Amino acid sequence: MIQISLRQLEYFLAAARYGGAVRAAEALHVSQPSISKAIADLETLWGEVLFVRRHARGMDLTAAGSARQREAQALIERAQLLQGPRTATMAGLLRLGYLSTLGPRWIPAIVAQMRKSHPQVEIELVDGNTESLTRQLERGELDVALQYDLGLARPRLELAHVADLAPYAVLPWGHALSQKATVRLAELARSPLVLIGLPHSREYFLSLFRDAGATPQIAFETESLEMARSLVANGLGVGLLTTRPVVDRAHDGRRLACRRLSGSVARQSVVMVFPRAMASPLVQPLLPMVRSLFARAN
Repeated sequence: MIQISLRQLEYFLAAARYGGAVRAAEALHVSQPSISKAIADLETLWGEVLFVRRHARGMDLTAAGSARQREAQALIERAQLLQGPRTATMAGLLRLGYLSTLGPRWIPAIVAQMRKSHPQVEIELVDGNTESLTRQLERGELDVALQYDLGLARPRLELAHVADLAPYAVLPWGHALSQKATVRLAELARSPLVLIGLPHSREYFLSLFRDAGATPQIAFETESLEMARSLVANGLGVGLLTTRPVVDRAHDGRRLACRRLSGSVARQSVVMVFPRAMASPLVQPLLPMVRSLFARAN
């Protein structure tokens, strides 16, 4: 039998929002003891202290209280959807994160398609790296994120496979290796390397060279995909990338030569990541849409 009521959660959330039971009671037009009792009952049930009571200064959430606040807010939002008539129309806010190297290539098309199919869904975009996106997903601050499956094993996260992308060599136009249909990693390692320096991505690319028995000489590191491409296009090194823009030109218009790698090379798995316990219903129509976009492009 469920021992928590939605009203208790609403009172708890109001106290967190207004910083105290008195102001929460005034905002909800209920008695202050009702707010205090709801909080006390929840603390007893959960075995956690939700607030630090500060004399004459209201109440501050504890770490446990902050975690319970996110969970309670997600539950209240879902309960609010049940109050209206059932409809096929999807509506609400979808907080969509993306890895900075993946986003510019895929996110605009994803957002455009989502707006076309579900115009009442508002989308908030968040750019980040693996660590920042993972933290926000675990805290419930993001509903879903488009990432590579690198270091994402977390008990609180669910991963939905999207596609597997093959790494490729990116070369200055006219480079000697650009005359070949495929490039060996040992050959690529003989030229200065422009390396993507994002955590996990960096290790992935370097592991490809190690597996091939080669040691590259790193000329530059950057977290920006476009900076890496521009450095290569200007003859400052060669690159190893996974995300491939449609046009093989850098920002300054210089041409690039992109070549497949020869031999057996580990691919990067693209995934949609979302909180296991607080999955937004808006993620459901997003997954097949993203998979379809990747399938059409590869």
